[in-house]
Amino acid sequence: MAENFAFLLPVVLTLFGVAFLIVARFGNRAALFWGSGYLCAALGFLAPLLQAVAPVPLVAMTADAAFLSAFLLYSQGLSTHFDASRHLALRLGIAAVAYGIIAYAVFVAQSLRFELFVSDIACSLLLLVALLSSWRRSGTWVDRALLGAVVFVMLETTLRTIVFFVMAGSLAMDAFIGSSYAFVMQITATIGALLLALTALASVALRIVEGHRKAAAEDPLTGLLNRRGFEQRLGEHAGKIEAAIIVADIDWFKAINDRFGHAAGDEAIREVAALLRTLAWPGVAVARFGGEEFIAYLPNCRLQDAHMLANTLRLALSERDLGRIGIDRPITASFGVAVTAAGDHTIHDAISRADRLLYLAKSNGRNRVVSNAADVPLPAGAKLFVVKDETSGPGRAS
Repeated sequence: MAENFAFLLPVVLTLFGVAFLIVARFGNRAALFWGSGYLCAALGFLAPLLQAVAPVPLVAMTADAAFLSAFLLYSQGLSTHFDASRHLALRLGIAAVAYGIIAYAVFVAQSLRFELFVSDIACSLLLLVALLSSWRRSGTWVDRALLGAVVFVMLETTLRTIVFFVMAGSLAMDAFIGSSYAFVMQITATIGALLLALTALASVALRIVEGHRKAAAEDPLTGLLNRRGFEQRLGEHAGKIEAAIIVADIDWFKAINDRFGHAAGDEAIREVAALLRTLAWPGVAVARFGGEEFIAYLPNCRLQDAHMLANTLRLALSERDLGRIGIDRPITASFGVAVTAAGDHTIHDAISRADRLLYLAKSNGRNRVVSNAADVPLPAGAKLFVVKDETSGPGRAS
């Protein structure tokens, strides 16, 4: 049975290592470290096979190097996964000092229990450093399960090596492979490896899925929602509560691109997006609908309040110094504001009204907010508040 476990564990570790490396191809760096760590651990458990061609001390040093490397990579993977402080210099120092002490235990003291004690405690310390920096960054139950698995591996490794250190006596190094301790270590290491690998794989996979979901719903230039993300954010609630819609469009945007270049045009779009992010309203959703057009959804917002917020954004944009992005004059934007009405079938009815008001602002001089619902036909029976147009004078054709 011991021989079966000795064969099974490296196979299990290798399979998990390969699985992590495959996942890493989807752009997850943490999976790369986890996979490399599992392959190193597999090499560590295969090292005893070298006894047929190499002296026992050399085999022991090879196995310890593989295990220290594995736990160093595990800790790197954990820190990377949670985007926590790496403390790489500290972890490298722990591994280097431990390996030096192990060399003394193997070649000078020739003490198997001293060697294993130092190796296992160092491995636990490597995980502990990463655990302490990652502990407060777990956001999901899968992340917390991963940290729990790390704690289990640390406790299992530490308690097992302490028990062995107390009870092993003078077990010779060349007798370790057939010992009861080696058998127990293989069983507990298999449990720990399975638990750690499964939770890490689940957590990494969910991060990848969440990353793709976010990329599908997010505008890459501004970080705002895109049209698809906007629709998803509103979901079923959009038609069930009163809300205001603000539609904005940068004035004379083609002229900005022609005069200052497309890179400056992109920066101008980012500036407007940054301003829209400052909208202080509970449950607000802001999206870039394409080109230089933006939209904001404000639940439970009256027309007057939405008009005021839009005008605040308009003024802030016109007063913004854009010299740092290569634009030597102010840029402006036009805004259309509407609210949902009783006869609306979907939120798109309100969006359509806001869009038509935006074009009314464009055709009446730009750099203004229009929310005069009287200028736009409404569904039968719908009633809206009316706010007079607020203008800033002639727009700038920059």
